Amino acid sequence: MAEDILKKRLGKQPEDHNAMWILANFYVWYKKYTEALGLLESLLKLKPDSRGVKLLLARVYFNLGKYENVVRILGNSRILYSKDKENYYIGDSLIELGKFKEGIKYLDEYARHYSRDYLVFVRLGYAYYKVGSYEEALKTYQRAAALNPSKKEIQDSINLCSEKLSEQKGG
Repeated sequence: MAEDILKKRLGKQPEDHNAMWILANFYVWYKKYTEALGLLESLLKLKPDSRGVKLLLARVYFNLGKYENVVRILGNSRILYSKDKENYYIGDSLIELGKFKEGIKYLDEYARHYSRDYLVFVRLGYAYYKVGSYEEALKTYQRAAALNPSKKEIQDSINLCSEKLSEQKGG
């Protein structure tokens, strides 16, 4: 019902920023990222300096797998604060794009503030592994395992890091 009201309002006033913002947030809340995308891109054109629009748009791009766009929106400006959850989105996007060292910076920032989120430690461990920092990867995976001991994949990653460290010591 709220969606219909907002759409009707936008039909009468297509550049109603408030209606666009509320409807975009509504769509994100219900994980209708494709529906939110057009609204947020239009809002960004109307309000190119809006921090809130950039952060929400980055979240939408991330959930749609548009990692280059996440990096473009968040990486080229200094809009992120150390506590922003979007540090995860840009960090993980950078990892998806093969930019592991850059991704570590953002995921590490996120992990400092969200230390109970095991998934960030899994992704951070993966990034450390990919740059050859096996000891850091091992520590990070161990942290993930402490937070979520039932995930077999984490233990597999710990074993892989341990093997790599053994090879380095033996080789």
